[in-house]
Parts: sequence; structure tokens; C-alpha cells
Amino acid sequence: MTTPAGFESPPDFATGSPLLEGAYGMAVSAHHGPRSTGDTQINHPVAVARLLHENDFPDVVVAAALLHDVIEDTETELGEIEARFGPEVAELVGEMTEDETISAYRERKAEHRGRVAESGRAAAIYAADKLAKVRMLNERGERPDGEQLEHYRRTLTELREAEPSLPFLSELAEELDRLVTR
Repeated sequence: MTTPAGFESPPDFATGSPLLEGAYGMAVSAHHGPRSTGDTQINHPVAVARLLHENDFPDVVVAAALLHDVIEDTETELGEIEARFGPEVAELVGEMTEDETISAYRERKAEHRGRVAESGRAAAIYAADKLAKVRMLNERGERPDGEQLEHYRRTLTELREAEPSLPFLSELAEELDRLVTR
């Protein structure tokens, strides 16, 4: 798998780790190559993975964070991730993938929140994912629609109940408050 031009170097936190360098390479190829199915970008998964790395999560969790959107946003299959990175990374990526058979937004998001809340490691990726998204919205001065904002609030509530020791929850609460008060 080749890395598209302009993305040859992995982020600093991935350098020197074959697992993280490989996950970064696969994520870049999936998000920016012919397998991409939308306006997907590598910046978001890198931001999520960086949050996890900075909070001393193991490399398998950081690798899964780099790959957390490839099933939903590209033509990559979960079996490819398992073959290349093992069952532990694949399981986390699978937990981070929404159930596409649930068409209604609220029901799909509710099912996904409930599923990730049952797994501490997936909950950590999910919390970092939401923090990275809300930070980006704040940086851009954008506001999510009502359903999306409600999803972020419910995520915070459910993760506080299920995994209160997650390191991202207080910052997520602050960023959500900032989002709605500006």
C-alpha cells in the first residue's frame, strides 16, 4: 500500500512504531486514495490518535484511532485491518464503526454510543473523537445542527456514567459549553 504524495511522514507520535506507522499509512491511503468515498480527511483521525497518545493509551488503541473512520468513510474492509494489524486493533475499529443497517440518525447514534460505552478502550477513542470534532467546530466558528449537538451532549452524559475516569470528558464538557455559548 503506497502513501499518497504529501503524506509520506507519519506524525511525530507514530514515528518509530511499526504499528503506528503502518496504521497511519493505511489510513492516509484509505482517506486520500481511490478508496475514499467522500470528503474524508486524515487530519481528524490524527487528532484523535494524538489525544490518546498524549494520555498514554497503548499503541493498539492509538492505531485503532488512526483507523477508526476507514470502514465508514472508505472502501476498506474490517478483514483487511485484522490481517494487517491483528484482531485487537480490528475489534476496536469494529466497535468504532456505526451499524449502517440502522438508517435513522438518532437510533444509529444511540446504538453506537451504547456499544462503545461497554468497552473502556473504545469509549476512550469515542470520547477523543468527539473532543476532536467539537474542538474543530469551535476553531472554525461552526455550529452543529440540533441533532448532532444533542448527540454530542448524550455522548458526554453516557460516557460520564459508563467511564467516568476517561481523561477527555471534562475538556469535552468545556468545549461543548464553548460551542453553545459563542
